[in-house]
This record gives sequence, C-alpha cells and structure tokens, in this order.
Amino acid sequence: MSSESEKDKERLVQAAKTFFFHMQDLVAFTNTLIELFNSTMNTQIHSMAVKEHDNVKNVFEQIFTIFKEMQSVLEAKYDQMQKEPLCSKIATAVCSMVEKNTNVKELQQSAKEMFRNVQTPIIVAALNSSNILSSLESSFSLLMTYPIMNLQLSDLYRKDTEDQSDANTSEKNKSLGQSKIGIVDILKKLQDALKAEHVKNTIESAADQLEQIVKTMGPILEVLKKAISTMESKIPVPKKANDQ
Repeated sequence: MSSESEKDKERLVQAAKTFFFHMQDLVAFTNTLIELFNSTMNTQIHSMAVKEHDNVKNVFEQIFTIFKEMQSVLEAKYDQMQKEPLCSKIATAVCSMVEKNTNVKELQQSAKEMFRNVQTPIIVAALNSSNILSSLESSFSLLMTYPIMNLQLSDLYRKDTEDQSDANTSEKNKSLGQSKIGIVDILKKLQDALKAEHVKNTIESAADQLEQIVKTMGPILEVLKKAISTMESKIPVPKKANDQ
C-alpha cells in the first residue's frame, strides 16, 4: 500500500479522534452553560448524560433542543424586560425591602435576593445582544446535515485502540492486535459513512470531509466558551467568611 494511502488513513483516524474529543468538550461546555442558566434564570433544564454507544445525531439533537429551550426562555424574559425597565424594578425592590425589614440581618438577606433578581435582566440583555444562543442554533442546524450523524461515538474513537505503554510484552502484543482490529473497524465505518460518489480515493475523501467537520466544530466550541464567560462575568462570586 502506498505511503499516501497510509497518510490518508492516519489523517482520517486523527480527525475522528479529534471529533470524538470535541464532542466530549461540547457536552461538558453545554452542561456548564445549563448549570449557569438554571441558577440565573430559575429554569430546570436537565443536564446531558452521554454514553459511547450514543450516536452523533442524538447528541446533537439533545444539544439543539437545549439551546432552543434556552433561546425561548431568553426571548420571554427579554420581552418582559421591555415592559418593566430595570431601574423601575430596582426601585420597587428597594422600597419593598425597606418596608418589610427592620433589622440589619434581614435587610442583608433581602438585599441578596434583590440582587439575584436584578442580575437576571443584566444576563438576559448580555446574551440577547450578543446573539450567542441563536448563533449556536444555526451552527448545529448546519452540523446535523453532515453524513456522519448515524455513527456512534465509539465508531470514532476507542480507548482500546491506544497503545498501553505500561503493559508487559505479551500484553502489548495482545493490545496491538486488538488496536489494529479496532482501527480497521473505525476506518471502514468512517469510509462507509463519508462515501462520496465518483471518488477514486475514498479514504482521502473521507479524511477531507471529516477534517472539514472538525473545523466547523472549532468555532462552535469558542462560542460556547463565550456564552459561559458572559454568564460568569455577570454572576457575582460569593465571598468566603474569612474574606469578609
């Protein structure tokens, strides 16, 4: 077999591995965003639990549904904000707080509650103006058109295809045998999923396609990081007792 063909195989395997780890990052970032969103928007969106036998399409559909739900909440809260300006909300909350409480401890607790209620519109405004969630929705709509949606995550990468450097010789030989079988299986499934008509070098074509998909995922991860960063920057970090 030619060295170019071997090179294309390596490219395909590496692209599949990168895609697999991008998927893991995607789920982790989405769960972080869900946690922040729930804590500030008073929602109960469920976090994701993804297994290796889940297929790519199901994972993307879960994330897409989550972003649509977040966007719906965001739009509803933004509409509500237009009817009740933030300055009016703060004034009402302060008056109510002073009327109801007489001692310092109760005032402090009420102030915390008021600030929690006031910070929500700030986050809504920040997310709405940046169009982060709608941008993520569009990106996932595009990703779901790619031809690898029916592959399982385990079709892209398996831990048993990695060399075990700390194994003894017999274990290494056995591991290498399993590794080769695993890689051949991964290559075949990727070739079948990414098969293009009238293409002579199917491995090269599959590698090109998967590398393009990986490139598409990069900006999505960056947008997710931006969403998390936007929310974290608007959420006050509680001070520890010894810091006060």
